[in-house]
Amino acid sequence: MKKQLATVIIGFIAGLAISGVLGDLIVAVNNSAGRISSAWSISKAEKYVAGGNFEAASAEYEKALKKINPDNKKLLAKTENNLAMCVFSIADKKNDALGIKRSIGIFSESLALSKETGDSQSISQVETNINEAEAVLSHLKAEHKDFARRV
Repeated sequence: MKKQLATVIIGFIAGLAISGVLGDLIVAVNNSAGRISSAWSISKAEKYVAGGNFEAASAEYEKALKKINPDNKKLLAKTENNLAMCVFSIADKKNDALGIKRSIGIFSESLALSKETGDSQSISQVETNINEAEAVLSHLKAEHKDFARRV
């Protein structure tokens, strides 16, 4: 019985390989694994954000970005926006101008992708985020100049 089952399974796999379906199945499974893995990272990142752990969330968003299919520009844009928000939150708390500049760069990448998809709601949100980050950066620069004059 076991030998017959093995023969049937081997025959089935050979039939799939011959018809070219096996390769398609392997690609589909691989793509699904990438989607599941990126979704898992994004889910973990969102839990970290909810708990206020923006550094761990940033790491998870960066992992997710590596796993997202480049053709899925909408998901890439949203994930980059979320990563930029985390980077900005960390930098803002530390008054880190370089970190804020980095967040603006990531926001800009998200904005470009959002414009490619034509997602007006995302475009508006990312533009607001960029404006906020630029305002904080300008404030930091002004404080730095004022501090330098007082010293």
